[in-house]
Amino acid sequence: RCVIAMRGLVLLGLLPLCAALSNSKLSIHTSDGSLTEQILSQGKPRLVKLLDNFNNAANMKQASPDMIIIGRIYLPTQDTSIPPDQAAQKWWNTTGSVILSYPAVDYWEGYNEPPAASPQEVQWLAAMEVARIGILAQNKRKAALASFSVGNPDITNAAAIKAFYPALAAGQKNGAILSLHEYAAPNMSAAFSGSVSNGTGWLTGRYRMLYNQYLIPDHMTLPMAVTELGVDSGTCGITKTCPQGANGGYKAFCSFWNSQGHADCDAYYMQQLGWYDQLMRADSYVLGATVFCLEIDGWQSFDISSLTAQFVQYLQHA
Repeated sequence: RCVIAMRGLVLLGLLPLCAALSNSKLSIHTSDGSLTEQILSQGKPRLVKLLDNFNNAANMKQASPDMIIIGRIYLPTQDTSIPPDQAAQKWWNTTGSVILSYPAVDYWEGYNEPPAASPQEVQWLAAMEVARIGILAQNKRKAALASFSVGNPDITNAAAIKAFYPALAAGQKNGAILSLHEYAAPNMSAAFSGSVSNGTGWLTGRYRMLYNQYLIPDHMTLPMAVTELGVDSGTCGITKTCPQGANGGYKAFCSFWNSQGHADCDAYYMQQLGWYDQLMRADSYVLGATVFCLEIDGWQSFDISSLTAQFVQYLQHA
């Protein structure tokens, strides 16, 4: 795909026109911008998640034809009080014109972090996703399913997990992928035990429990992308090892990390992301993870702009 053809003639003298994608499975969750373009053009990640700004998607795909592009359109409200098929149609009525305008986007997310704690909530979500898969398929588009928040669905509740199986079955028939989010704090390996090759965690690495305990033995697997990843103080109530007052993304923990002997906050965060990359690279069903976030307004404590050069270097040498 990195060969330009003109009037049926392959211009071999121009090779190589685009580099192979990175060996890493790390990438970025972004609304696009100059730093995003730097990472994509120089680091060649395997995937990228775009939030609300898809204007450059075609150029991204042309530069890296094998890079997976996942899109999310922000919705101010996510109605779960109506029947799921109506919710899917309402979603399409709101987003469809945008989705049809950007065929370079490979997969489209629906509701972001929808309620999924109980079997009843997951059953509703599954029915909505089945309907959304059908609508997208009718329009020659594909779905990224679920967008589960960190800690969901409940790994200990088999009924909740299996309530989502109808959506996974429909996804298998229509080329969908599974989307979920993983965060931890005060560092990314908090609540994780075992080796990178087969360990699991209640926060990061939790996806392995979902696949190993349920989806693989029940033949319900889909390719999976972690479409939000990072350090988030919202998980401190689970790990109970965070410094008092920490509030936000990785930057909220810089002083704490410094007190633990990690003077360079960005370098230590990049080290943690590299650790997570090793997890993913041990699991063939994982497409990759998009770190939240880069160049998205309002999320300064999560923003990895200052990591751009290190991120590119990591992708190039992974």
